[in-house]
Amino acid sequence: MTIDQFMSYSPQERASMVLTEGQEILDRIFMYYIIRLYKYSDFYVELWYQTASNHIDKILVVDLEDVLHLYEKNIDISDLFK
Repeated sequence: MTIDQFMSYSPQERASMVLTEGQEILDRIFMYYIIRLYKYSDFYVELWYQTASNHIDKILVVDLEDVLHLYEKNIDISDLFK
């Protein structure tokens, strides 16, 4: 699936596809959101979950450069040097 095909689906369909078929990789907290990063197909998707309303507000496709920038503190590669 391409990014354009993915984005052509409704937000509910995209959330369902990511939650059932995607691989959760990392998460982060930003203000009042828990943002979960998923690998879906050949790209990365963030689900922006608002805990107060128990609702997914945003579903964003992010490129690898943004993933590295936004999640650099969460990425641990120390096992590679043992």
